[in-house]
Amino acid sequence: MGKLLERRPRHTRTRSKLPSIDRVLPLEIWCHIYSLMAFKDAARAACVSRAFHRSWQCHPNLIFCIGILGSDFINKFGRIVKNHSGIGIKSVNFEYDSSYNTRRGTSISHHFDSWLHIAITPWIEKLSLRLSHYSYNVEYNLPCTILSDGRASSMRHLYLGSCSFHPTINLDLRSLMKLHLFNVHITGDELGFDFGGQHVQLLLGESSQMKTLSLQYYCNAVYYARVESIPNVPNLETLTICSYHEVPKDSMEDDLIFGDSSNMRQMQEYRHDNLQSVVITCFCSAKSLIELTCCILDCTTSLEYLTLDTTRGVYSCSTGKHSQCFPMDKAMIPKANRAMLAIETYIVRKVPSTVKLNVVKPCPRCHIIESSL
Repeated sequence: MGKLLERRPRHTRTRSKLPSIDRVLPLEIWCHIYSLMAFKDAARAACVSRAFHRSWQCHPNLIFCIGILGSDFINKFGRIVKNHSGIGIKSVNFEYDSSYNTRRGTSISHHFDSWLHIAITPWIEKLSLRLSHYSYNVEYNLPCTILSDGRASSMRHLYLGSCSFHPTINLDLRSLMKLHLFNVHITGDELGFDFGGQHVQLLLGESSQMKTLSLQYYCNAVYYARVESIPNVPNLETLTICSYHEVPKDSMEDDLIFGDSSNMRQMQEYRHDNLQSVVITCFCSAKSLIELTCCILDCTTSLEYLTLDTTRGVYSCSTGKHSQCFPMDKAMIPKANRAMLAIETYIVRKVPSTVKLNVVKPCPRCHIIESSL
C-alpha cells in the first residue's frame, strides 16, 4: 500500500477584521495632521498613504521652486495646482529661476495666470512670488484681478519680486499687514497706501519715495504729521490731514496762541522741495495745528496750494451736487469761528504770494453762524 499522503491545508488569504486606519480618523483630522508636515514630506506621504493622498487636496501651504520640483517644473507644478481643491490654502510660495531651465524661459509666464487664479482664494494669508531678476525673457505682469473681488481679503503678507504690477482697479487688501516689493516695475501713480485703524508706527524711512500721504480720522494726526511723517518723507508732494479727535478734552481747547506768538514751538529745519499741495480738514485753533501749518509754510519752497477747511470737509452745496452742506454740530460753529480768527492772525501773513490759500468757512446758508468766540 502506498503511503498515505497527508493533505496540507491550503493557505487562504483572510482579510483583517481590523478597520483601516484611513477609516478610523475623519478627513478633518487627516487634513490637520497633513497641514503640520513640511511641503516635501507631505508630497511623499501622499504617494504612500491613501488618507494623505486625499488630504493633499486640502494642504494649506504650497511651496513651488526649482529645488523641490526639479527640471520638469511646469508639468509638475501644473498637476499639483490643478489637483488641489483650493479649499483651505493659507500660503503660496512661488520661486522660479529660468536660468535652470532656459528652454522654458520664454513660455513660463503664460502659465502663471491660470496657476495663480487657482491658488489665490479668499482664505489665503500669504503670497510670495519671486522671479529671478536675471531670468531669460521672463517679463511677467501680475494680473490685478487676482487681488480683487474679495479674493485677497484675508491676505496679510504680499511679497512680489522681479515682475511687473500695474493696478487698474481697486485692490481688496483690507487685511494686509506686510508688503514687500523687490525689483517690481510699478509707476508712482500706481503705488499708493491707504491705512485705516488705530495708531501704528509706520517706518517710512528717511529715503522714502512716498509722494502722497493722507491721514483721515486719525487720532493725533497733527502730531504724527508734524513730528514723524513730514521729517521722514522728503519727496512728499501732497499731504491731506483730517482729524476729528485732535483735541479730545475740552480743557485742551484753551491751548490757543492768541496774543503772544513767541511761545510757538519751532521744528527742525527740514526742507521739503517737492510738497505742492496741503489740505487740512476740520481745521481748528489748536496750538499744535497752527505750528504745523506755519512749519509747512516755512519749510516748503514748492508749495502751490494750501487748503484750511474749518468744516468736516464731506460735501457742500457750493458744488451743485447737493442741496445742502454736510451738517455741523452747534458746538463746532464757535470752534470754526476761532479757527478763522487764528488763520487771519497767524497764518495769512506767512503765506507767500506764490501759494494759493483756500479757507473753507461754515456755510452762511446751511450752518447757523454763531458770532461769539
